[in-house]
Parts: sequence; structure tokens; C-alpha cells
Amino acid sequence: MITDPRVFRDDHLPRELKHREAEIEDLSHALDPALAGRPAADVLLAGPSGVGKTALARHTLGKLDQFATVAHTHIQCLGESTTDVLQAALDDLPGHSATDAASVDDLRVALREAVDQPAILVLDEADSLPETDVLDVLDDVPLVSFIAVVHDPQRWLSRAPDAVRRAVSGPIQLGRYGVDELSSILRARANVGLRPSVVSDDQLRGIADEVAGVARSGIQVLRAAAEVASERGHARIHDTDIEDAYERAQHRIRRSKLYSLTFHHHVLYGLVHEAGEVPAGELHDRYDAVGEQMYYGRERTPVGRRSRRNKLRKLVEYELVEAVGDSKSRVYRVVDESVTPSLDSGMCVESVESDDAGNTTSF
Repeated sequence: MITDPRVFRDDHLPRELKHREAEIEDLSHALDPALAGRPAADVLLAGPSGVGKTALARHTLGKLDQFATVAHTHIQCLGESTTDVLQAALDDLPGHSATDAASVDDLRVALREAVDQPAILVLDEADSLPETDVLDVLDDVPLVSFIAVVHDPQRWLSRAPDAVRRAVSGPIQLGRYGVDELSSILRARANVGLRPSVVSDDQLRGIADEVAGVARSGIQVLRAAAEVASERGHARIHDTDIEDAYERAQHRIRRSKLYSLTFHHHVLYGLVHEAGEVPAGELHDRYDAVGEQMYYGRERTPVGRRSRRNKLRKLVEYELVEAVGDSKSRVYRVVDESVTPSLDSGMCVESVESDDAGNTTSF
């Protein structure tokens, strides 16, 4: 029933981004100066998980490429240090040789010397940057601009340096789709990725309504429904196939989110998963007790309590863990016990999607 599985992948970029015309125009306007050899504006791109923030950035930069050659690169900031992000910028921007610079100041100088044409960095998960000196450095490199992709724009702005906060454009805010909008997106995916006439418009509207306008969820439910229908020998997708697809889709999404996170996140998630439910204080005690053993032989070392709280916030934001109660009496518990942690962190989504049996190293 599925004829082209690529269109159901999170990293698939359709030729047209439906119902994001205004946001594309706003971002294009901010980037236009790069076409004339001037630095683009720094932009804050915000919205909840699954609404297409990264896709919007990639799509708009692709449109820019149709008019002029402007250097741009995508940097995943989650779990990365300031030097990691700056080194990635130097390594990834075309025409710039790798550097052995080890300090932030060295990387600042290297960037200033290397970048002689406008360059745009997409800082994905920019609200997870542990420090703000990345932004200070980028602000000091005249031809480098960034698109900061975040969930919570106000929290990001509250941490940004004053100069960056005053200059940044936006936020360009992406909300959830309406039912009609998402159903048309699902129809476009179905037309490319499924056999003809296997799903009705009413069924697509029902999916769009049930997932409350979150594109990633709708696309994965459609994919799972087609899989269930095929397994049951159905020639088309039945309503019962869709009903039974939601759990599979959510499981797949949660696994993909978990395996996109760092080893630190996996250790914390594993402790919550193992306990079933654990008070915050006890969770920190457990982390301290296993830290040396869990990190033995790895480049990374255990993190402090502040960093742990930030990583737990990301687990909650990704709907992998629930946090109940205020800061003094908070209790953590996993949302889906069938989603198990992996000690082989940094697994790409492709690996997860190709191995739905869950063959990973468990916590």
C-alpha cells in the first residue's frame, strides 16, 4: 500500500510547503540582503514540536539558492557546547578549511578570517544551547547570520545577549495547522506515497482533527494506518485501521525523539524508566550514584544538577516524561514504558525507522 516511504519521513522536504506562505515570505524578506552580498538578518523561528520549523528554514534557504549562491549550513545545537557549534560552522561552510582552534576566542578569529561572503547558520534546537557566548561570537562576525529555531521564543530572548536581542527579527511564529490545512497536507503525502484511492478525504480530516493540527503526528498516523491495513490484507485503509494506528504512530514519534537526544538525556530517561516514577530529589541521587559507572570510557562526563534540570525539561517538552508537582515536590514518570532508552545515544532517525523492533542497547 505504501509506494514511497520517503514522503513519511521526518526529514522529507516537499516541493511546496502548504499553508506557510506568509511565514516563508517573512523569512525570505529577512534573508534577502544576502542576495546582494550583504549580511542577512538574524531571525528567531519559533513554534511547538512537529509544526515544521526546520522544514520552513530548509525550504526558504532552498528558494534562496535559486537566485544566488549563499553559503548556509544546518547545525544541531542540542547537547553541543559553544566550541562544538562554532567548530561545526567552520567545518560545514563550503570553501572553509578545518581548523585546530580549541578556544572560543580562537574560533571567533578563525570565523572572522574565513567568512568573506554572507553565510547563514540554521541553529536547530537553539533554546538548548547551554551558553549564550555562541551568539556573542556570531554577532562579532559581520557576514554571518543565523536562524535560531526554538520552542519558546520568550525564554530564548531572556537568555540572549542584549545586542542580539535588540537586533534579531521575529519571532516568526509557527502554529498548529487547522483541520482543513492539515488534511490537505496529508492528501498531498497520500497522493505521492500511497496507492491511489486507498484513503478518503473524510478519513484524512478525521486524522487532522484527532492530532490537533500537528503535522508530524498526522503524517505518522497516516503512515501507520497504511501499514496496519497492509498487515490485515485490506485493499484500502479502514476506519479501524486508523483507530489502531495512533498508538503505533505515537510510539514511533517518541522513539525518534528519544534517539535524537544526547547520552545525558538517555541516562536521565533510563533512570526514570527504570523507576517507573521517581521524585526529583531521588532522581538526582540515583544519577550521582550511577554517574561514574555510566560514563566510564566515554568522552562525556556526568553533568551537574542545573544541566540535568535543563535536560529533564527537554524530555518533558518532547512528551517522553511527565513532570507532576511544583519544584519542591516534583515527580517524574515516563509517558510510554515501551519506549526504552539506548546507551548508543545519537542514533539517527533513519536507524530508528528502519528497526521498529527496538533492537537497541537498553539501559
